[in-house]
Amino acid sequence: MELRYNVTGARRKEMVSAISDLVGEPISYKGAPTFAYEVGRFSIDKEGTLSYPIELDSDLAQKVMTGLSERGFDFEESDAQNRLAIEMPLDGFTEESISNLKKLIASKANLIKKALNADSLVIERTENTLVFPWVKLPAESDEVLAYSRFIGALCAAAKEQKRVTAKEKEVDNEKFAFRVFLIRLGFVGDEYKVARRVLLKNLSGNSAFKSGAPKAEVTPGE
Repeated sequence: MELRYNVTGARRKEMVSAISDLVGEPISYKGAPTFAYEVGRFSIDKEGTLSYPIELDSDLAQKVMTGLSERGFDFEESDAQNRLAIEMPLDGFTEESISNLKKLIASKANLIKKALNADSLVIERTENTLVFPWVKLPAESDEVLAYSRFIGALCAAAKEQKRVTAKEKEVDNEKFAFRVFLIRLGFVGDEYKVARRVLLKNLSGNSAFKSGAPKAEVTPGE
């Protein structure tokens, strides 16, 4: 997961110190050629881009993002339409797995758009990353984390799956269909509770029952 804060020099050092205070970890300066700082599992490159593994504890990531925001450090907007671009490294991707990723997204395009409140699911490719400029700003920290974990899970699935069908099916119960999809992507257990809530809140239907919540039985005489 990468977030562009676009800070350099003394301001970057302030950001690194803030992260160290927030996570309680020492600062390690890597020197040439990257000139990056590392604080625990967080890395801050020479342009002020913050990166951390997608599987990092969500509470810790949210603590850092919230703490940085309170100290005046904000994400860089990816374009004039106020979007946050979530970036994933190209490491481990092949042309086949990138094709799988596009098909996987296409197979759930309408649900993903509604879940993330996105009007486009374009993927931009740079020399070293895949960029997903899907998230509209402003966005709460728990939303950014949920969307980031979702995109990371999509990337992981695209690398692992051998065959992906791009055909999208119509669904009557959006929440149930997307919940099943999230479970397939590994969003299981309390660790993903907040992420599931965020990703399902914009969808219609009932997440627990495919045909909607069962009607309560009425006892004669009541």
